Amino acid sequence: MAILKGGLMYLYDELIILGLIFIDVVIIFYIYKSFKNKYKSQIKELQKQIAISNKKEFTMIQEGRYADTKKSFVVEQIKKMEALEKELAKQKKRVYDIKTIAKEASDIKSKFLSNVKTELRTPINEIIINADILKQELQDTQKADYAQNIFKAGNQLLELVNKIIRSTNMQNNSFKIEEHAVDIVKLISDIIDEERNDAVKKGLQLSMQVDQNVPHSLIVDAKKVKEIVKNLVQNAIKFTNEGYVKVIMSADQANILKNSINLSITVQDSGIGVEAINQKKIFEAFSNENIALGLSINKKMAQLMHGDMTFKNNTPKGSVFTLYLPSIEIALNDSTLTCKDDTNVDFSLIRPSGANIMVIDDDNRTKNVVQKSFYNTAVSVYVYESARKAIEKLKESPFDMILIDIDILCSEHSAISKVIASISDAPIVTLVTTRVKDKDLDSVKADIAGHLKKPICEAELFKISLQILNSLK
Repeated sequence: MAILKGGLMYLYDELIILGLIFIDVVIIFYIYKSFKNKYKSQIKELQKQIAISNKKEFTMIQEGRYADTKKSFVVEQIKKMEALEKELAKQKKRVYDIKTIAKEASDIKSKFLSNVKTELRTPINEIIINADILKQELQDTQKADYAQNIFKAGNQLLELVNKIIRSTNMQNNSFKIEEHAVDIVKLISDIIDEERNDAVKKGLQLSMQVDQNVPHSLIVDAKKVKEIVKNLVQNAIKFTNEGYVKVIMSADQANILKNSINLSITVQDSGIGVEAINQKKIFEAFSNENIALGLSINKKMAQLMHGDMTFKNNTPKGSVFTLYLPSIEIALNDSTLTCKDDTNVDFSLIRPSGANIMVIDDDNRTKNVVQKSFYNTAVSVYVYESARKAIEKLKESPFDMILIDIDILCSEHSAISKVIASISDAPIVTLVTTRVKDKDLDSVKADIAGHLKKPICEAELFKISLQILNSLK
């Protein structure tokens, strides 16, 4: 209990300091914002007046109206222009000074948070741990309830501190996106499983719906996607007293060339919804309760991933939040992963009537895998290490599919792709060792039908070959 009491006192002092600094920063920010808007309109008006005066003077010069009777008017206009320009310079300096003050305040806040985040988290964690121990060991039900309340409040406080620190990191551009291949369906399914107990306690139906066009393996920042969706699901459960919470995953605008899709993850509920007065500011930090800070962070995270988050009211009641992530790259499987289907594929099923495949790559392993896969089938494989020899062969004979290293295809400012496209209409499958998005495919003129990652997985080779060659007439 002594440890718990000491931790609470220390935490109380730290939070008072933190709160005061945040209040100062918010006040300075809104002062800067109001003065900036005020001076911005004044500067525009001054610039407009200077432009009008310049136009009048220019017109007078053109018309030769510098008669003695007009000299006094011209002198007056010149003086007026000089006064306006001085006022304009003064207003610009004011804006600069206020902006400098706001930046200094933001720097102080960031420095403070970077210094105290450990000091804040340590006592909070001590409180949570000790409260958890107390609630399990106390025999007195009432005291155990007190410990449970401390435990719950400690977790809420830790969550708030983490949100504030994350928000500050994003403002300082120190928030990094770390993308890697992830089973997106499993990621969202795990969130549903983690939150199911809370939904069941409230008698809610928590479900997940995945459109069939959503690829399972995508290249995203899994931690941030999980944090966003989990926060949305938790909010939906929190503000829904009866009915359901549903997570819907969908994909559209598949881009074969870029190997990407647009991903939407929607959290829909039958809860209380959001009042019209709060809808416009729902993503503003500190606009209403702790939920607004979480939604503000979520939206900024989405934007850092080149996406966005939107809100609309559900019909007849409830809320609909959507995380939209455009141009998400589909992860390609290779033989470094366990290709479970490799032993179950039968390449003799591919184009039994016969077909010709060309492989353009200097990687012996790739050439061997393709030749081995189609050995003793009706499909003939021709391999070439250089594009020049391959192009000579294309001029002589027709081919049904071309497998080509993506670097060769994009070399010489995509000139090779243009030559191939001019002499052959065969679908092209690129062979890649890195991500497709890292390659300049916008200028490629050939018909890109898909991509295979090296070292080639036989199951993936089978799928794409079956799709392309068996669709030929």
